[in-house]
Formats: sequence, structure tokens, C-alpha cells
Amino acid sequence: MHRPYLSRRQFLLGTSALSAAPCLTSSAESANAEVRRLIEAHRPSRRTDTPPPYRDVFGTTLVDGKYFLTSKPNLIEGAEKMLELGTRVGKFWFEPGRAARDNPWNSDWRVMATLRDLAASSYWHSVFRLPFTTLMLIAHSPNERGWNADHPEAYYQRITTDWAELVGYLYETLSERPLTIILQNWEGDWQLRGTGVLWETPPPDWHNRCVRYARRLAARQEGVNRARAAAPVGSRLRVGHAAEVNRVVDGWKGIPTMAEHVLPLVEVDLVSYSCYDAMENGLTLVRAIETIRRFARTGPDFGPGAVYLGEIGIPENVHPEHIAERWDELLGAALSARMLYVAQWQLYCNELDPRTTPHPSPPIWDPRYLRGFWLIRPDGSLSETGVYFRQLWQL
Repeated sequence: MHRPYLSRRQFLLGTSALSAAPCLTSSAESANAEVRRLIEAHRPSRRTDTPPPYRDVFGTTLVDGKYFLTSKPNLIEGAEKMLELGTRVGKFWFEPGRAARDNPWNSDWRVMATLRDLAASSYWHSVFRLPFTTLMLIAHSPNERGWNADHPEAYYQRITTDWAELVGYLYETLSERPLTIILQNWEGDWQLRGTGVLWETPPPDWHNRCVRYARRLAARQEGVNRARAAAPVGSRLRVGHAAEVNRVVDGWKGIPTMAEHVLPLVEVDLVSYSCYDAMENGLTLVRAIETIRRFARTGPDFGPGAVYLGEIGIPENVHPEHIAERWDELLGAALSARMLYVAQWQLYCNELDPRTTPHPSPPIWDPRYLRGFWLIRPDGSLSETGVYFRQLWQL
């Protein structure tokens, strides 16, 4: 039996999700047998039908990579490498105050005050015009600080204005592009609780936190809705807003989660799932996705049950065993559960291996100092994960 694959942070915290699995009745076991059958039938390596174009479903991520391969600006290099491998789905960080930290190499980021400023930068101008079909952007306005504070109405109005301004600019400049841009938050349960806070004993104000978090999501969605309603007639661009959750399995233990206690309070276009807590096996992943769908309210632009895997990764230096087999099972689960997209974590590894301290300063060329969340290693070679995904993207 494989060790369960938890969140990137849980690997370091040493916690386990095994106890989160609910007890099953015999009827549930019978239903699970059918789910397992569907997972097996949807494994990319075992499909007998014509598969979907994986290059438009499975993508990869670029943020804070600890190395680079060319002299090009980091953001552009990474985007071009994704396309070179074969995917047309890319995920990136998109925050004005973090641009120089998220994509530092060979770059000269100017100071930017708004999301629109970032979209208008020369680097993003180039990326938006590359032949991607879908871009997922982790986006937070500079006005969105203080996730859990009690804010006045003006706070939410500023967020709506920021987002309407950004999306309006995207429609103004990219209407001719047959492109989907999804704007999303980062791992909402950690934003709700504090990164790594497990809420085994929730704080007294947990319900108020959930209400305030839903209000902020609603403000973002309202900005997208306003700009989308004013988009040019015949625009080929589609912009959506997703809410990302990341601790779904906690709800099976009675712990408050964003999936159960925030999503029912607000309608969004899609839900993203950073799914490390459900990577024990394909069945657990499907059950977690079903849990999200039970509580999510997704609007008409992407339809009911619009969910995708916004983050999923295997650290090859930490868990090198059966990598292709694990990916095949997990992607079979994602496809059987009708995921719109899957964003692998990530193109270049961004995490240092705590077992190899002290670490050299980045850029890091020795792979032993990294955890191995990568498609491409520091020497430019493909990882086992990279080989697996490139084969899918070339189908």
C-alpha cells in the first residue's frame, strides 16, 4: 500500500489524512466498486475510446521556480516551455506586489499598483498572446489584505472595482483571442484559517470568518460579472472567477471547511480544488470532488458542477516510487469525475528539501536540494512526471 499523498505543507507537518476517511456501509462499498471501475476505465493508459485532447485539459504551473534554463525573462521562458512540452493550459501567479518574487529570473518588473497594471505589463502582454487555450491566474488585488478582518462595505466595493477594471481591460485587449482566463484565489481554507492551521478545534469566530470570506468572493465575482456584461459583442475571450478550496477531507471529520461552510453562501463561476488532502487514492479523490459539488453554487457561464483540480503534485525526490502509476490512477479519477482541468504542480520545482539543509542560495542547480515538484529538472531533463505528461500532451 502506498503512503498517502497529503498537502505540500502536511508533508512537512507530518500529519495524516488516513483517519479522515468516513466509515462505509455495504451499500456504500458497492457504490465504491462502481467508482473504482470508472476510474480504471478513465485511466489515460487504459482508455479504449478516443480521449479528450489532453493538451487542453491537463496543464502545469509556474511560480517561484528555484532555477531557470535560458536568458529569457522567467515568465516568458516558463510559458514557452509549457507550450513546447505540448500543453495549452497554464497556471500562473498574478499579483502586482509579488511579480518580482514569483518570476524573478532575467526580469525587470516595474512597480505596479493594480491588477490592471500587471495585465498591461510587457511580460504579460507577451504571455496573453501565446497559443494557450486556458490560463489560470492566482489573482489577489492589493486591496484584498486582511482576509479575516471585519471590513466596511467600502472594502468590498474597492475589490469589485479592481476586478471589474482588470476584466474590462482583458476584454478590451484580448477579445479576438479564443482564450479562457480563470481568475482564482489561492487555497481558500488556509486563507480562512491561517496557513497550516488544522482547525481540529475551530476558533469561536469560525462562522463569522466564513461569512466574511464569502462576502469577499462575492465582491470579486461581481466585478467579473460587470465587466463580462459589458464585453464586446462577439468576443472570443471568456473570463471566469473560481474559488479554490483545499481541505475538503476535513469536513468528513466534522471540521468546518470552505467547501461546506463558504461555497453555499456565494455563487461563483467555478470551483478549484487544491487536492493534496485527497491523494491517498483515486476513490478518495472522487469522493472529495463529489463533496465539493454537493455544496458548490456555480453559475451559468461554466454550468452546474464546474470544478477543476487547481493544484496536484508528487514530490519525486521525497516519494520516488511508482510515479507514473500514481499519476495514471489520479488522472483516471479526475477524468471519471468530469474535471474541467487539471493543473500539475509544477513546471520547475519551487520547494527546498528540508532533509538537505543547509541549502545554497537560488538559483539552485543541484536537484538534491529540491523536493522534486517538477516536470523539468534544473539540468533541463524531463522528470518521470514530465515524461508521463508529455506523452499525454502529444496524443
